[in-house]
Amino acid sequence: MSSTDLAKLRFLYKLKSCYRYASVDSRHESVAEHSWSCLVLADCFISKFPQSIDRLKVYELLMYHDVIELATGDTPINPDIDDANKIDNERKNIDNIVKQLPDTFSQKYQDLFSEFLDQKTLESQFACAIDALDAEIHEMDYKQDWVGWSKEFLLNKKLHLFDQFPDMRQVFLELVDFLVVNNFFDH
Repeated sequence: MSSTDLAKLRFLYKLKSCYRYASVDSRHESVAEHSWSCLVLADCFISKFPQSIDRLKVYELLMYHDVIELATGDTPINPDIDDANKIDNERKNIDNIVKQLPDTFSQKYQDLFSEFLDQKTLESQFACAIDALDAEIHEMDYKQDWVGWSKEFLLNKKLHLFDQFPDMRQVFLELVDFLVVNNFFDH
């Protein structure tokens, strides 16, 4: 790897200071932190999945799934935020990310980005379900972030993401029940 490529690769390090809507103590969670927790969660669930699934592909999809936020910022699923144009906005900004990356890596990133958004492979669907579940697990420690949410909103936005993954679906539904019982939606 050349020094120029190494300098370009450092662009990805900016994920450490690219912040999401979610809380972490008295600050916001970084995209890098979210990507790491998605990888841990995927590792926990992937062995429970009975079908053949490419573990490395899932890890790569999760590692890079939110790099686009370096160009777009975080667009969380939230009742108070219109996310209708999120995917179009991300597709429009992919070139802004790709030109920042080393040439040897840019095509790989584009392929992973498209695969994650298109949701045509089992691995991308699994990664998307993990991404959705991670956000809700994370927010269990930050009840104040649930203001304006409802059980119906959460189920409408996310339940379909678990259709192919019964174990994760069950965990998600149990999580929703926990949120109801513990008054997360009563703000």
